[in-house]
Amino acid sequence: MYAPSSSRIYNARMDKKVVAVIPARIDSSRFPAKMIADASGKPLIQYAWEVAKKAQSVTEVYIATDSEEIASRVRAFGGEVIMTGIHPNGTSRIAQAVQDLECDLVVNMQGDEPELDSTVIDKTVEIIGDSVMATAACALQSDEIENVNVVKTKVEGDFAIDFSRFAENASLRHIGLYVYQPSFLQTYVAMQPTQNEIGRKLEQMRAIDNGYSIAVAIVEPQPGGIDTKEQYEEFVARRS
Repeated sequence: MYAPSSSRIYNARMDKKVVAVIPARIDSSRFPAKMIADASGKPLIQYAWEVAKKAQSVTEVYIATDSEEIASRVRAFGGEVIMTGIHPNGTSRIAQAVQDLECDLVVNMQGDEPELDSTVIDKTVEIIGDSVMATAACALQSDEIENVNVVKTKVEGDFAIDFSRFAENASLRHIGLYVYQPSFLQTYVAMQPTQNEIGRKLEQMRAIDNGYSIAVAIVEPQPGGIDTKEQYEEFVARRS
């Protein structure tokens, strides 16, 4: 059984410039235009932006998108936008977004994780150390074991050794949050997609398959992300 990682008390803003980027696209296959769904009174992506802004370790927050519709909604609530080209995944989009920014670390915050605790960002920033990349995980719940939409991870020590949509003895649920060394983002996009990345539809497998270590912060259980319209409706009901 994994226990949450211990956390040192500090303010990373004093030590490093940490830029959080939320990649966003308009054409989500299972829930089109979900980033700007606003039945709760705010566009969905605004909740993720607020989580990132609340994190003590984060210095600046941007939304990276190729959609003028998303960009307009983000600017309306005061968010900063970086326009990008069309990309196959969020990591690639973020790599373009930050290439002209000066920073010590880059956070990839998912726009469909509106209920994530901001301390998860802080703990993931803390654990990266000298690794090129870090992510977070929490205990796998019984109703998530057979759900292929819930990504699982195997961890040895402080590092992930595999990610899968099937349990395969894994006891941790992957949380779709990443922290990168800025230079590694350019290394990542220069590498070809791997068979595991394509077959599992998990972009982090490109790093694993090429021998890079991914540090993992073990945190308390977190609410899942929003992948479908039904999950969004449940989220809206919780907000009312």
